[in-house]
Amino acid sequence: MADTRIAVRGDPVRARVELSCGAGPVLVPRLISRTRDRAQVALVAGGALLLGGDHLVLEVDVGDGCLLELTEVAGTVAYGADGAASSVTVHIRLGRGAVVLWLGLELVVADGADTRRELTVELADRAIALIRETTVLGRTGEAGGRVVTASSYRTESAPVLVESLELCGDRPVPGIAGGHRVIDTMVLAGLRPSAGDGAFALEQPGALARHLGGQTHQSPIPELFGAWRAEVLKESDR
Repeated sequence: MADTRIAVRGDPVRARVELSCGAGPVLVPRLISRTRDRAQVALVAGGALLLGGDHLVLEVDVGDGCLLELTEVAGTVAYGADGAASSVTVHIRLGRGAVVLWLGLELVVADGADTRRELTVELADRAIALIRETTVLGRTGEAGGRVVTASSYRTESAPVLVESLELCGDRPVPGIAGGHRVIDTMVLAGLRPSAGDGAFALEQPGALARHLGGQTHQSPIPELFGAWRAEVLKESDR
């Protein structure tokens, strides 16, 4: 298991940003920019990912009133490994009034892969999370292997969204992905957006947008992410 940790705390001059990672195949965080209460961090693969037996853990801690924007240099491929499982576990904690923005890139599940992606987001009062997760079954010409995705967004008082999905590219289940190989999902928790026709409004402040298709470049989610990001930034500046 290889751990990566990102922590952001406000400072009168420049935000204090803690970046650390373990040895071996891991996600390496790189600081791009920062102000007194905001930081932008890139996630770079520190080797071939995900191979069978790789279990990556990303811990993100954003302090009160701070904003963290995560970017990825490239998508991730979960490779077939003769039945050896792999996983990516992400745990995000947001302090009071904190914000995280993450336009995640695709996780491609190659033939023979058996992988799990788990995301947990804990939101304190007035915190906001905007996160995109994309799953692609198979590389070009492949049906894809098995993947389980589990997401949990919770405030201090109530769940915002809890869902899980299991997909097997070589054994599709009717009524799940409808034969589509791209499942593009975006969640906004902590704020009700005004933009986004077709997005699903959550009971707690927030919304879910999802696109099923054949190619990632056909998804409208990145454009919608830009619109929701603008609303989040406007709210955080108040």
